[in-house]
Amino acid sequence: MLSLLPTLLCAFLAGVLTILAPCTLPVIPVVLGGAAGAGRRRVLGIFVGFATTFLVLTVAVASVMRALDVTSDALRMLAAIVVGAMGAVLAVPLLARLVERYVPGATGILEAPGDRSDAQPDGLWRGVVIGGAIGLIWAPCVGPLMAAVIVTAVTQGPTVDGLLVATAYVIGASVPLAAIAIFGRNALRGISPSNAERLRRGFGVAMIVVALGVLTRLDVRMQAELTAAVPDMQVLVGGAQPDPTAEPPPLEDLGPAPELAGITDWINSPPTTLAALRGKVVLVHFWTFGCINCKHVQPYVKAWYDTYEDDGFVVLSVHTPELSFERDIDNVRRAVADADVRYPVAVDEDYRTWRAWHNRVWPAFYFVDKQGHIRYKKGGEGGYATSEAVIRALLAEPA
Repeated sequence: MLSLLPTLLCAFLAGVLTILAPCTLPVIPVVLGGAAGAGRRRVLGIFVGFATTFLVLTVAVASVMRALDVTSDALRMLAAIVVGAMGAVLAVPLLARLVERYVPGATGILEAPGDRSDAQPDGLWRGVVIGGAIGLIWAPCVGPLMAAVIVTAVTQGPTVDGLLVATAYVIGASVPLAAIAIFGRNALRGISPSNAERLRRGFGVAMIVVALGVLTRLDVRMQAELTAAVPDMQVLVGGAQPDPTAEPPPLEDLGPAPELAGITDWINSPPTTLAALRGKVVLVHFWTFGCINCKHVQPYVKAWYDTYEDDGFVVLSVHTPELSFERDIDNVRRAVADADVRYPVAVDEDYRTWRAWHNRVWPAFYFVDKQGHIRYKKGGEGGYATSEAVIRALLAEPA
């Protein structure tokens, strides 16, 4: 347990910082709208629903959903519908009155402005529903630590350590959400009923916009554009500028590269093998389209491919899904097209190539020489000039 403490601390901090990721922006109006003017029961319910849904979706049933070939994409769409419906009730008083009149148990679904009575027991359950929707929308925003937990759940089943790491992550993520919820709960305090009603309608409209964004996948496209627009830290500090004079690190022989295994689909290329690519320098690049770190490195991989393709350099992009909606081949094809990726993409849906290469992270880079041996490997962002120097050095070696 003591050896796990640093990981738990990192998971907690990762959860806190996830609120800064572009993909969490849609969650903010949902939390504000769900907590605005509500009693403590509903606010508590939001966090119970969020934690339960997130933990169950990302850890407890990850392997079950994989075995049944069920993706979470449909669940996320359902969550968007729930969010949109709740936003409509907030935004349209007539709809709220109809719901309260004709839906059993919905009386008081929206408290009067300024009313924070905690006597209504159903407030907790309404909060649980909202929190559950937040958990489904939040799921694609997980970071590397949670990604490792999900991979373990998919390949080996849930573990106690994995559940502890996920719990620490959720607790961290709840910290900024709690601050947002407290603001939303207090937003109606001290203002006139007419202004409170306008604010509530505004929250409702924002929730409807979020729901439409998720249903049309606009949130995914916006995340990609925001990620592309904001330079990563390597660029800001000048560490990723092209440097044709950069020297490669010592290139050891790390052994023969394992062959690709269990590839279920190919994009931009007919099926191929590493054996068929002997005589070329090959970058085997593990990624998944929802991973923000993978989005950051993608421009560099594309630039290397464009620069060195005519010299005998090949990129084999192995798409190994992190979350279940990334296993949908239509989603993968759409992501590849949207990113203008032109090199071959091998879809490793069953993690067979991932396991053959003993890979553990997204993104990961394995540089294979002309004889089919791994000569350099790295994981994560950064080190772009060094990686490009490795490509040049391997291309300069005799076939």
